[in-house]
Amino acid sequence: MKPRVLVLGDQQTLVDAAVKLGAEVWWAQRPDRVAPAAAAAPVVTLLTDYTAPEFVDLVAHLHSLRPFDAVVSIQEHALLSLAALNDRLGLRGPRHETVRLITDKWAMRTRLAEQGVGPVAAALGQTAEDMRAFGAAHGFPYIAKPVSATGSFGVVLVQPDRVDEIAEGFAGSGASAFLLEEYLEGPEISVESFTFAGRHIVFALTDKSTGDGFVESGHTVPAELDTAVVAEVTELVGAFLDAVGLTDGPSHVEVKLTAHGPRIVEGHCRRGGDRINELVRLAYGVDMEELSVAWALGLAEPPAERPPLLRASAIRFAEAPCGELVAVTGQDEVLADPAVTELRVLHEPGTQVGPVRWSGDRAAYVIATGDTPAEAEARAAAGVAGLVFTVAPGPAAEPAHRASDAQAISRENDLSRLVGYQRTDTVGHG
Repeated sequence: MKPRVLVLGDQQTLVDAAVKLGAEVWWAQRPDRVAPAAAAAPVVTLLTDYTAPEFVDLVAHLHSLRPFDAVVSIQEHALLSLAALNDRLGLRGPRHETVRLITDKWAMRTRLAEQGVGPVAAALGQTAEDMRAFGAAHGFPYIAKPVSATGSFGVVLVQPDRVDEIAEGFAGSGASAFLLEEYLEGPEISVESFTFAGRHIVFALTDKSTGDGFVESGHTVPAELDTAVVAEVTELVGAFLDAVGLTDGPSHVEVKLTAHGPRIVEGHCRRGGDRINELVRLAYGVDMEELSVAWALGLAEPPAERPPLLRASAIRFAEAPCGELVAVTGQDEVLADPAVTELRVLHEPGTQVGPVRWSGDRAAYVIATGDTPAEAEARAAAGVAGLVFTVAPGPAAEPAHRASDAQAISRENDLSRLVGYQRTDTVGHG
């Protein structure tokens, strides 16, 4: 009998990986996210809100009739349900307590402080007064962000003259509190790992570049670091994963390289976003999505060590001028470079393009490879520079951040409500 896999949320690649492994695939997705042709022949589709508490009961009932062998997802807002199902059904994967700790960044900071893992000053805030008090205690500037969010959503640098403005913005988000953290000076990297029955293996260290604010403008694999720094980062990430109790599955941990040593920014029980999984596949030959499904099904053996580097890889994101997008040209010329492995335009003509405030605002990306990280970066950057965005400026071309749009974006990316930080006195955010 075929093994049976339940995939939660967006990601056709997970479905494809499960089909490739010979599994029977069930796919849980919200009705508003499924196009008529999206459900492929080998897939049974459950049209449901997989973040709702009753979803776990539904799957447990289905499991009692015909058991699932694994539940997998790479969607941040699906991981709490995934972990609850792992606990309830006895499946391999992250436990609910682990995902709860990682999803709730204040709980994560508290756990790390208790165990002395990379100390970072942090506090919960609710008002402008809380923000001024944190600045007085730890200095300006510092970081304020949602207690739980994805896609670099809502991360801001707090200066004294912006306190009231930022506090007002958080008050309108629907969350009952927000997180305040000391500003960590230094370059940022991410660590792509997989945990096999409690044994952590680092597959890649990823260099990160950012544009205005804290939204990533590109990533490069591998990050070029001194061997002593790599050892220090690897030890810190291992301590972090032990502290939150991750025993099985992928992880993506963001780290700042400060003058006082590496410090954890945040972590995730999934592979990295922004096509980092593809960068790791190109560089090391490891597909962490396919490995996630295979390990959950018991069809993979843990590697003895990280595989050797095959080549360097990089992704660079494009910004489009503000306005109504009319056309994007130059793709054929960019794809003519044999080093370019992937190009994708992220906005359709007619989209109202605004400034890049979170990851979903970026306009396109190019992935390229090279013999060195610098060469891969240069080829990806040249590809982005070769794209031409034609926009129609004017009053009608203001960015799509009107109140209704901003509320929808906030609800999709600010996950604070999933871990209990939901205001009860805010209308329209429920």
